[in-house]
Amino acid sequence: MGKETPTLSKAKYKEANVSTSSPLKYSARQTPAPSSSQRNNERKRNQDETPSRGGLSIKRNRFEADGSSRRSRSVRAEQGTSQVKEEENTRGRRFLKHGEAAIPQCTMCKEEQKPEDEPLMECTCCKSKYHINKCLRYKDEIEASIRKSRRLICPRCIHCSACEEFIGDPENLECSQCCHAWHGSCAPKGHFLTNDFDSTWFCASCCRKRNIRILDSPEPTKPSRRKIKGYKPEKPISDIDFAIDINVDELAELQDKRDQISNLLAYEAGFSSEQPPNLEESKNKRKRKLDEDDFCYTGLKKNQPVPKVARIDKESFEQTKKDAYPKELETSEISGGQIIHFGTGKACKAVYKSAYEEPLQSASDLYFCKFCIYTTHHKQDLIAHWENCTARHPPGDEIYRDEDIAFFEVDGAVRTKYCQDLCLLAKLFISSKTLYAEVETFIFYVLCEITTEGYVIVGYFSKEKNPSKNNNLSCLLVLPMVQKMGYGRLLIDMSYELSRLELKVGHPEHPLSDLGILAYRGYWRSSLLCYLRQHRKQDRISIRDISLATRMTPSDIVNQLLLDNIIALKGDNYTIKLGKRAFKFPISQCRRKCIDPLKLFWTPKPPTEPLDPNKLNSYAK
Repeated sequence: MGKETPTLSKAKYKEANVSTSSPLKYSARQTPAPSSSQRNNERKRNQDETPSRGGLSIKRNRFEADGSSRRSRSVRAEQGTSQVKEEENTRGRRFLKHGEAAIPQCTMCKEEQKPEDEPLMECTCCKSKYHINKCLRYKDEIEASIRKSRRLICPRCIHCSACEEFIGDPENLECSQCCHAWHGSCAPKGHFLTNDFDSTWFCASCCRKRNIRILDSPEPTKPSRRKIKGYKPEKPISDIDFAIDINVDELAELQDKRDQISNLLAYEAGFSSEQPPNLEESKNKRKRKLDEDDFCYTGLKKNQPVPKVARIDKESFEQTKKDAYPKELETSEISGGQIIHFGTGKACKAVYKSAYEEPLQSASDLYFCKFCIYTTHHKQDLIAHWENCTARHPPGDEIYRDEDIAFFEVDGAVRTKYCQDLCLLAKLFISSKTLYAEVETFIFYVLCEITTEGYVIVGYFSKEKNPSKNNNLSCLLVLPMVQKMGYGRLLIDMSYELSRLELKVGHPEHPLSDLGILAYRGYWRSSLLCYLRQHRKQDRISIRDISLATRMTPSDIVNQLLLDNIIALKGDNYTIKLGKRAFKFPISQCRRKCIDPLKLFWTPKPPTEPLDPNKLNSYAK
């Protein structure tokens, strides 16, 4: 048998033939150039083969190699996680196939349409999709009317129906049926269904369709809680929710006049032979009778000083008080909170334990005078107090009046008892309220409703005379009977308006209560959105300009913008997302009660040094 001849593949055979024919010409072309990875590996191999100078350098090189390998592994792991995230995002985006429709997405919350969520609605102008109830925060009635008419105008496209200008004022109005919007100054006459601040409102044309009389409704721009003429309550007032608005002496006098006039008419007509007495003589006779009564105090004139009490009477009163209320009652607590009656026909429940002395602390019900805040635990005591009370407004200077509301400034050093009663009343609803005895260093601004009887208190805020920190408000209270009326933001607006006249910027005293945080966040959001919508045509907006316009501190402005995701950091600069975020908020978020500067009559205390109005001046020295 002969020897086996080696066989070559076609590729090797071709290479052999080509190399033998022309080795210099074709060998360089056929040999591929080394890649960058091959060159790096070869360089590392050469470095490892070179002898080192000592053992320490070898160990150091080994440690460096181990560290570099660990770093490379961590980098590869991070790259792998980023690639996984990108793949998940691409899977979430779902590349559309040919002829496949895109899943609708909300412009506000960036969430896709889900079967369990409410259906998206498309804007008539810009074709953007929104959740009407979830994102635009429309009520159920407005949502039903929008879906029925199939017409939605988003907050970025909405304009005033009268002047056709962009809406950015806090007194804007929006009809609940036709969904047209107006500025507060351009709004037509309309009708509010309830007395709440942000209640359902219908314009004049929609009122005609619904057969609603516009004359019976309050003013369109500023809802009022004043009772309508001819209004009769559906249910009688119970024993707990009582309201005594009639003076007993005046009622008796009116009844006497009525009887005397009827007797006089009967005598003149010939139906009676008895001649009635003269009206003036009976009036003087009744007055003399009241003056002779030792226990009647109705003859006191307004603002007349109360007679001094003898020492013997005071000692007997204190002794009787100790005998009637022993010390065992001091440790008693009322389970479930005390019932507060404020003399307006409505009652509420106290949230925290009262700081009153006995017997008020252990009483189940507390009765307050709606004018002077006199406090008692007996209903009959309050009735007797109302017969003799001459106060019809807080004991201070009126600094603001607009329609049916008014503000009074009360100095704690002058009216100490009244201010202490205010603080004790606030302690029933505010947990962080601790200072209620030392009121001499505070000024109280009391908000009242103007009624036919007088000025009824609905809330107040206090402020330090010489703040140690940059605080323009110390304590804020709105009575529970008048909540959801917009009075909380109105009190906050008054504090910032006073800061504007003082040429300073400030913030509330911390810590804030839960309701206080909600009230301030709503006010800050409304002020910032109104400013951004009014200055949308400016090329540059700074935090300093916003602070000078709103008198809010820059820290409060930045925190609120970050909370609402309106501000973003790009590089070294902060940018405000106007069209992408700020203008997408519904105009109901801008709506609030505000102070008219032209109706505020208040002069600040002159500063020790002149202040620059273009600088961010602080309260703290």
